[in-house]
Order: sequence, then structure tokens, then C-alpha cells
Amino acid sequence: MKNVIYKKRELAQRGRVISIRERFEDEECATQVRKNYIYLLSRADEVPQKPEAPQISVTKRIDSAKKNETFVFKIKGVIHITEKRFIYRVEYCHSLLIHMTWKTHVLSSKPAALA
Repeated sequence: MKNVIYKKRELAQRGRVISIRERFEDEECATQVRKNYIYLLSRADEVPQKPEAPQISVTKRIDSAKKNETFVFKIKGVIHITEKRFIYRVEYCHSLLIHMTWKTHVLSSKPAALA
């Protein structure tokens, strides 16, 4: 069974938050997936010559006693855009959280592989 919740809201004329939450369950595990996209908008005087590099964070936790696995991926950064002679600074934060609770004694049947 799969359940999906989608939410979108404004942040007082400054930005937007988009959240997607999924929950599904099968014979082996129950999985929760949360995706969040946050954007904050402000005016800028100029585009910096050297753009800031985004900050990336990846965390994986395994608790074999509670039969839980958690994976968290976050990226934060800034982009500049121009619209009708104005320069805007857009700060963004994207996050992905996957939480799995195993019903059997065996955790993750497939090893994680990087593409």
C-alpha cells in the first residue's frame, strides 16, 4: 500500500516550500520518504564574480537492534537570476529523507551502490 501527501505553501512573499511525503509498506519493510524543497527570494545588487559552491551532506544510519535504516541527503546553495532588469538571489535547500523499518531480521537485502 502506498500513501502520498503533497503540500505547497508560500512564505510571506519571500519564498515557497514544497513537501512530498510518501509511505508504503510490503512484506519485508515499511518505508517513509520525505522530500522538501525550500526557496527564499531576495533582491541583489549584483551577481558575485565567484559563485558560492553548494553545501552537500549525506548521512546513513543503521540500527540493527531496532531494525531501522535512515538515509539523509541535503543540498543548500544560492543562485542568481535576472528578471526585467532586476537581479534576484534565490537561496535553496533540498532534502531527501528515507527511513526504512525492517519486519524481518535481515536488514537491506541489496548493498548500496554509487552510480
